[in-house]
Amino acid sequence: MFKNLIYFDSNKVAEYRAVLEGKKYVKINKVKVNSGKSVNAKVSVLSGGISGSNEMEGEIVESLILDCNEFEDLLESNSKDNYFDFSQDEWDAETIPRTSIIRFEGDFRIPTEFDMMDLINKGKPMLTSSMNIQNAQEEELFNKIFAKESTKIPAFLECNKFEERVGFAKLNANNLCYELEHLEDFEDEEVTVIAKVLSRKNVTDKPIVVFDIMKDLFSLGRGIRRTMGKEEIEDIQSITSDKNIIILEVLAIYQ
Repeated sequence: MFKNLIYFDSNKVAEYRAVLEGKKYVKINKVKVNSGKSVNAKVSVLSGGISGSNEMEGEIVESLILDCNEFEDLLESNSKDNYFDFSQDEWDAETIPRTSIIRFEGDFRIPTEFDMMDLINKGKPMLTSSMNIQNAQEEELFNKIFAKESTKIPAFLECNKFEERVGFAKLNANNLCYELEHLEDFEDEEVTVIAKVLSRKNVTDKPIVVFDIMKDLFSLGRGIRRTMGKEEIEDIQSITSDKNIIILEVLAIYQ
């Protein structure tokens, strides 16, 4: 019940919850509660000794754990054909349809090659020379690119029931419940993951590029990447996998 949330995508969970319930999701910021009726309401009132009938206005206190619990309950009750719980039943990861939601137990790790600030600092000199900046306007545009903080964090998700595949996801840093540098504290521990299946990729004659530094970290468009050629930043390689992968959209990671 009292989960230790490591990662939770509130926006996606709200979107998928609306689909499961078959109704629009309304985000409520403030409520008015009559204290005389609050016992029967679903909103708890911290009254501080207020008695009688009083109308109070307040803001909803966010509860990610409650949101996660309710979402799991909805998946169990309302999504029998599109929800696969690997911790409860045996499923073949190869046959699960794309866009289905899965739940599994395993572990996750952030690739050691990934260090956001270090990558940016190492990449600036090469990008500066490649961009051929000629005036103040172009320099301003270039600085805006680097001023934009990347929110994508690569993560491998291991589950022994995936057999010869490994899960991979690009986590959104805004959905972390811990600071990025503290995620390594959970890397040797078992966690529960709720995620949507996006696609599968198989290794052919070379490893699969799962995290392209120029696209995923620097957010450079295809046109700019083409003008720069295939040259990679010295000492920095795009993150790859030599195993077949299942690409996931992670909704929650918890213990």
